Amino acid sequence: MTAARRRAALLAASALTLTLVTGCGVFPLEKTSNDVSKVAADHGEVDRTYRNYEKARGAAFTALDPDILALVETGPMLAVDAGAIDVAKRLHGNASTGQEVAPAEIEDVFTPRLDAYPLWFMTTARDDARGLRRVQVFERESSTAQWELTTSPEALLSTVLPVPKTVDGVVETVGPDDSDGLLSSPTAAMQAYAATLGDPNSPRATQVTADSFVTQMRAQAAALAKPGTTFQRTWASQPVTHAVRTQDGGALVFGTLMRQDGWVLAPGASVTWPEDSEQKAYLGSPMNRSGVLRYYHQVLMYVPPQGGVGLPRVLGQYGGVIGSEDTGSVAAP
Repeated sequence: MTAARRRAALLAASALTLTLVTGCGVFPLEKTSNDVSKVAADHGEVDRTYRNYEKARGAAFTALDPDILALVETGPMLAVDAGAIDVAKRLHGNASTGQEVAPAEIEDVFTPRLDAYPLWFMTTARDDARGLRRVQVFERESSTAQWELTTSPEALLSTVLPVPKTVDGVVETVGPDDSDGLLSSPTAAMQAYAATLGDPNSPRATQVTADSFVTQMRAQAAALAKPGTTFQRTWASQPVTHAVRTQDGGALVFGTLMRQDGWVLAPGASVTWPEDSEQKAYLGSPMNRSGVLRYYHQVLMYVPPQGGVGLPRVLGQYGGVIGSEDTGSVAAP
């Protein structure tokens, strides 16, 4: 990227920051109580929030600047997108990689009625360029804070998503440990899924579906177990923060899984990684030191109702590398 293009992107981001600060003035500037007891956001505000988000994310990837992302993203979502920018900079410096951030169009909006901050709402957005549907949650920590994207798993457009249950236009929420009418609580289902990813022989593997994501991750792990290395992958479920009831009595659950990939090299061994891989970006190529890469995978899980068909399964995911750790010295000859 030229210096002129980078300056232009940063100027656009600066203008966007002003829009974010001034463009959503429907909320009071001061609030003396955390009791909000209202629908999280109306459709007009959702639309403004989404357009601001799309502009900021595009500017961030054009400028390869995670600070722009931090204006509109938070938590694991920010960690994953910032990780993608970090990989691009490690591999290509500050030069543009030509990566395009495809815009998406909102299809549906689901807003809960909440009585305390953080407020949040859920959207589905169609990304025709990539053949995907994003299922996203935006959060607002206080009456003076900006809306930020916190999770965004993606599903194929051909994937049939269970329809959230609404009453008088308000979506019904489910607590993370609430198993009322469900085959499993959201937290228990996510923990069982992480256990199954980590060990196909786990006793909890009978509690969830070994779906396409499980199959994909197992095949990927086998390919990363390079000769001359001991490869180990672990999975852990992070706390569930959002879940909604579906019309059939089940639940759509947003969860985050932490994945760690570790390699211990045998004496004298080295590994060559593909040119555009995160392994090369963080571990070098040839890699001659033991190391660990950490990932977040945001997943959208469906938990069936009691008496329903099938087991909890993942319908979509969005993830990527978030960092690394050098765990060993140079392998001895």
